[in-house]
Amino acid sequence: MNTIRELIIDNANQIIKFIAIAVIGYIVIKVIMLIFNKSKSIVKIDPNVGSFLKGLIKFMLYAVYIIMLLTLLGIPITTFVAMLGAVGLAIALALQGNLSNFASAILILMFKPFVVGDYIGCKGDSGSVRDIQLLFTTIITPDNKKVTIPNSDLINSSVINYTSEDTRRVDLIFSAGYDSDVGMVKSILMDVVANHQKILMNPEPIIRLAKHTDNALDYDVKVWVNTFDYWDVFYDLEENVRTEFEKNHIQIPFPQREIVIRQMPE
Repeated sequence: MNTIRELIIDNANQIIKFIAIAVIGYIVIKVIMLIFNKSKSIVKIDPNVGSFLKGLIKFMLYAVYIIMLLTLLGIPITTFVAMLGAVGLAIALALQGNLSNFASAILILMFKPFVVGDYIGCKGDSGSVRDIQLLFTTIITPDNKKVTIPNSDLINSSVINYTSEDTRRVDLIFSAGYDSDVGMVKSILMDVVANHQKILMNPEPIIRLAKHTDNALDYDVKVWVNTFDYWDVFYDLEENVRTEFEKNHIQIPFPQREIVIRQMPE
């Protein structure tokens, strides 16, 4: 007991110094993070980038803090760094896939091929981006399914961003019989397009006879719309064209096959 007391008395200055630096260091980290969180420049950047930067800065500050405390305790830093390097190597080998996802998250946040709220498609999955995390990106499909995609897949594969631009083109094909007048069919299609309030007239809609098939003539209809009006216009055109074709007695063909039965002579 006396030995412990003497040890404390002999090292009182160093103990007080250690405690003071530990407390002050902790307070400094808290103050720096508070200033960082309230910084106007941080508030303006993408929430996902801000969250990543906060985590990275916090990790670095605490790493410096721990190394400083170990130095005060007399623990050789070189030994600590060597141990840390060995542990880091082992973790890196065990988590190669996750490290790839982590690096991919940084690339996504830096180059912004998509942001939260965009509607994207990748490897057969499509939906609205709900969250971009350090390892995975979460999307919600139109039928409200939650899909989690590894970030490395989003970097190493083609990603379609359906909502990054303000406008999109609706491409449809309508078929009419060979006995239908081409000019009349095109006129009906143009009237349907012109009467739809959500279709943009600039760029100008394209309505052309596109293909001669076995049973019908195919007409291309290509119109530009605001991105968020895409599906409304898509379904409206399908319905409205069908209605107008019926009113004007435009035949909508379907595959037909003639069967001839010949009676063999007895």
